[in-house]
Amino acid sequence: MTIEINKLKILIPVCEFGKSGGYRVLSELANYWISKGNEVVFLCFYVSDLPYYPTKADIVWVSNKGKIVNNIITARTKGDFKKMICGLFNYINKHSGEYDIILANHNITSIPIYFASKTNNYYYIQAYEPEFPLRTIFKLIAWLTYFLPLKRIVNADIYTKYKNIRSNIVIPPGLDLNIFYPKILEPDNKETLIVGCIGRIEEWKGSNDVGEAVKILHEKGYKVILKSAFNSVKYKCHELVYPDGDENLADFYRSLDVLVAPGHIQLGAVHYPVIEAMACNVPVITTGYYPANEQNSFIVPIKSPEKIAEIIELIMKDYSIVISKAELAKKMIEEFDWEIVSNKFIKVFKETVAHENIS
Repeated sequence: MTIEINKLKILIPVCEFGKSGGYRVLSELANYWISKGNEVVFLCFYVSDLPYYPTKADIVWVSNKGKIVNNIITARTKGDFKKMICGLFNYINKHSGEYDIILANHNITSIPIYFASKTNNYYYIQAYEPEFPLRTIFKLIAWLTYFLPLKRIVNADIYTKYKNIRSNIVIPPGLDLNIFYPKILEPDNKETLIVGCIGRIEEWKGSNDVGEAVKILHEKGYKVILKSAFNSVKYKCHELVYPDGDENLADFYRSLDVLVAPGHIQLGAVHYPVIEAMACNVPVITTGYYPANEQNSFIVPIKSPEKIAEIIELIMKDYSIVISKAELAKKMIEEFDWEIVSNKFIKVFKETVAHENIS
């Protein structure tokens, strides 16, 4: 017996609305789910900023007692963290039965969902969070939440058996291929090469490795222009840009001859600069973020400015070698189309709800 589920009502509790890529994923998923006739609601404590990434979803702002409030407060005050947890818990405890799916997207939101929800609960793990919090207590909390008996979805194969994470459902993040569209690559050799990176202050992001590589090339007499987005690198950056919004970010990628993404950890994970550059038909040098491989990109060891410089030197001598790699990369990007990604989630959710109704 098959039960047809036409429409879902989905609740997404969030700690806050921020500018990190994970919030963009949530907003885009919500927008696509709504476009297919589903209802999506974000649940947020009333001490928060408005969403940075536009969303068509309704937003329920709640007090620490879980009661709906009309006005938000954008300035945080001491004790908000505990109040936020209480607010999410109290609302979910009272209203979870009104939703078909409640989606945790952060270790903190998974806690009130597990203890308060009476419906179908999922936990979308976008990155391995215990590697990032600075305080030990938050590392421990994140680590413990991966043992909660929630249905887990991970965004890359690397996380299906990563430390204490276990999941058999993999759905990658998405990309708007109408915005991140390909530029035309010319096989002519470049006397001057424009090298780009997403500048990040965290050492493990590897941004300074790009600067060191350019320094090596300059010392050899090569004409290389370094463009960095958002933050500068230790070695001189010829152009620092702040591409606000996806359209400007895509233009940044298309202005490059090659993008370098040399992160030091979680190799095999999905890294947005890699897939965004690939979609724009920009050759990629990376330490090995999915879907990069030797056929569609240039793979270098971590913490290896010398190797990055060697690859850039090779590209400058014969730029035609990047053409076939970039074309293969562009084909692999099709799996990240938001339409495909959002449909995968809905299929999983509907199967769960249908099984629940049969039971």
